Amino acid sequence: MNILAKRERIEEIQYLRGFAFLAVVLQHAIGHYAYLPESGVQDGAMLGILLIAAKFAVPMFIFITGLVLFYNYTSEVSFWSFIGKRCKDILVPYILWSTVYALWFQTGGEGLWSGLKIVVADWFAGKASYHLWYVVMSIQLYLLFPPIQRAVLPLWRRSKPWTLRAGFVLLCLVYVLLTTKVGVIGEAASKLHIPVLTPLFTEYADRNALYFFIYFVMGAAAGLNLQAWKQWMLKRQGVFLSLYAILSCILFYKIMASFRTKDGYVIQYNDTLLVQPFMAVFLLLSVVAMCIAAVWLHQYGNGRLKKLFNLLGQYSYGAYLAHALMLTAGTFAADALFPGWNVSLRTVIAFIFCALLSVLTAAALGKFRLGRFMTGAPAPRKRDV
Repeated sequence: MNILAKRERIEEIQYLRGFAFLAVVLQHAIGHYAYLPESGVQDGAMLGILLIAAKFAVPMFIFITGLVLFYNYTSEVSFWSFIGKRCKDILVPYILWSTVYALWFQTGGEGLWSGLKIVVADWFAGKASYHLWYVVMSIQLYLLFPPIQRAVLPLWRRSKPWTLRAGFVLLCLVYVLLTTKVGVIGEAASKLHIPVLTPLFTEYADRNALYFFIYFVMGAAAGLNLQAWKQWMLKRQGVFLSLYAILSCILFYKIMASFRTKDGYVIQYNDTLLVQPFMAVFLLLSVVAMCIAAVWLHQYGNGRLKKLFNLLGQYSYGAYLAHALMLTAGTFAADALFPGWNVSLRTVIAFIFCALLSVLTAAALGKFRLGRFMTGAPAPRKRDV
């Protein structure tokens, strides 16, 4: 039976979606400007600080997915009805935007049939634009949710709290170990030549849901016992925030140390790649830190700020899909309106332009029946977690 429980609305979820959307846009604005010839070491340092602050984006989106699914679906789901809803809300907007990007970035030398094959191939690979890999990865989580839920719910109901906590810590350790073996796993997979699976562990390993599972598990743990999660998190918020600050400083030091090479100073951010042992620990802490920030916003934030992040959260998926196109417009506007300004300032200006244009685009599309198919919201929802 597929039962979507009518549960209490989680106000903080929209704030978290808003945080994550802004963080994604900021990361991609940094990616555009950081490697320009005029970028100096001082820009590399400033953008490194901003990048560290924004790296939680993908883990946060995955965490939210796990939390919302396990919070809402309290009984075993029917696979096909569940997947049907996700096709409408997630897959259709993705396919439409993937097609837009594939056509936008095509060189124009392909014939009709060759061009069509490229577009369809991009649907499966998430290669039409640099940000669509995440959707391909998240679709795997939606496909796996029904069987995972069938296994998790009985285990959760029968287990004692201390056992569940110990199991989660063990999974965290397993995940950190997994991040050290990505290359080994890829080499082994390349020798097997299994369709779909081999590319998923080699060429497309960066969008393999296995390498991001811990954030989904953390979300599931929060969704299954939300009040206990919040109490546990807030009771230890001083510890978590201190550790997050310490690891942020260490990461900044690693970034700055990597700039110095035998060829001189080179701006690079390889130490912030997501699937690495240190980053795994840092990102787990960053998710907790952002959850604490969302609770603070809910408890102490003013009405306008809450309304802003509610709006960002409401349109986050459509705006996420649109933002790569809007970033092109944002960087053009920043460079045209503020020529000669330093790279760090232009990055922030382009980020603001891009975020604003993306949300406005998603909101405008949402006002039209056909446009809603590009935003993941085909009709106003009576309730939204």
